[in-house]
Amino acid sequence: MTGAVAIVIESLGGGGAQHVATTLANAWAAQGRQINVITFRDRDSDAFALDPRVCRVVIGGAADSPNPAAAMAANLRRILRLRSTLRQSDAQTVLSFVCSTNVLTVLASWGLRRRVVVSERNDPARQPLPIMWKLMRHLFYRHADLVIANSRAAIDAMSRYVPAAHMTWLPNPLRTAPGSDGVRYDGPFFLAVGRLTGQKAYDVLIAAFAEIGKLLPGWRLVILGDGPLRDDLTRLSAALGVSERVQFAGHVGDPFAWYRAAKVFVHAARYEGLPNAVLEAMSEALPVVVTDGQPGLRDFVRDGESGIVVGVDSVPALADAMKRLAKDEGLRRRLGDAARDAVAPCRTDRAVAAWSAALALP
Repeated sequence: MTGAVAIVIESLGGGGAQHVATTLANAWAAQGRQINVITFRDRDSDAFALDPRVCRVVIGGAADSPNPAAAMAANLRRILRLRSTLRQSDAQTVLSFVCSTNVLTVLASWGLRRRVVVSERNDPARQPLPIMWKLMRHLFYRHADLVIANSRAAIDAMSRYVPAAHMTWLPNPLRTAPGSDGVRYDGPFFLAVGRLTGQKAYDVLIAAFAEIGKLLPGWRLVILGDGPLRDDLTRLSAALGVSERVQFAGHVGDPFAWYRAAKVFVHAARYEGLPNAVLEAMSEALPVVVTDGQPGLRDFVRDGESGIVVGVDSVPALADAMKRLAKDEGLRRRLGDAARDAVAPCRTDRAVAAWSAALALP
C-alpha cells in the first residue's frame, strides 16, 4: 500500500498530542504505509513506543533559548533542519501537531509541493501562548492545506483566520485497551489522570475531595501523573487533612488497569482540547465529571446523560458532583454505560479511518 506520511511533533513524551501521533503512525505503518516520525527532541524523552516499521528521525533543536533573539535564531535553524528532512523524504503528506510545531512545519514546507496538514490539539480561545506564537498561528495556519481540530469549539475559534473549507473536526483515536484486570485497591476511589500542572486544577480537585471527605469515609482519591506541582499538591493535601487518603501514583504505563478499578473519573482542568484520558476512561464505562472549560469534551459528555459537567474552578460544584456519584451506584452505572457509547467514534479503527479519509491517503 502506498501513501507515505511524515509526522512532525516536538517529542514523543507523555501527552495527548503524542498519544494521537503515535497511534496514527503505528496504525498506518501496520497498513503498509511508509511513515516517518520527525521530532526535535531525542528518544530520551519518549513515553510512547513506535512500531518498528516506523522510521524515526530526530533533528534536534529543542533546547530552551535564553532571550528572544536566540529564540528566533533557534527557530530558523529548526525550520531549515525540518525543511531539509522533508525534502529528503518520499512523503507527499506532512502532518504536524501542536501550535508552534505547526507554524514551523508550514514555513519549512513552503514551496516543497507537499500536502501540509496541521493539527491543533488545544482550545485556541483559552490556551495561554506567547503573543508571537498566537500571531503566527493567525498568519500561517491559513496556508496549510488542512487544519484539524479535536473540538468543534476550536474550529469556531479559528474560523476568524482560517477559511472554513480548510478546517475539519476529527476524533482522537483511542489506544487499544490492554487485557489487564483492574488494580487491587482497598476500597472505592476517585481517579484523575494527567500532568501535575496548573492547567489540570488539581488544587481544586483536592479541595473538593477534602470538602466531602467526612461524608465518604471509605473513599480515596488517586492521581496518576507527574509534574512540577507534585510537592505543592502534596503539601496542600496535608494542609487540608486528607494526605492519607490522596495517593500520587506517578506516571503509569497502563492506566486501563486503574480505569477498571476506579468508581468515578474526575477531570477538573481549567482548559483543555480533548483529553485522551477522559475518553479512555469513558470507553471503560467509567462515569466522568469534567469542567465546562474543556469544550472538546462537550462533543462527548452531555451533562446528566453521559457524564456530569461543572464550572471551572468551582470547588462546591465539583464536590457536589463527586458526592452524588459516590452515593448513587445506579447513576454511576447509567452514566458509565452512556459514556462508553458516546466515545464509539473514537475507537481506533473508526478514528484512523476518518483521519486517513481527511488526509486523502490512498
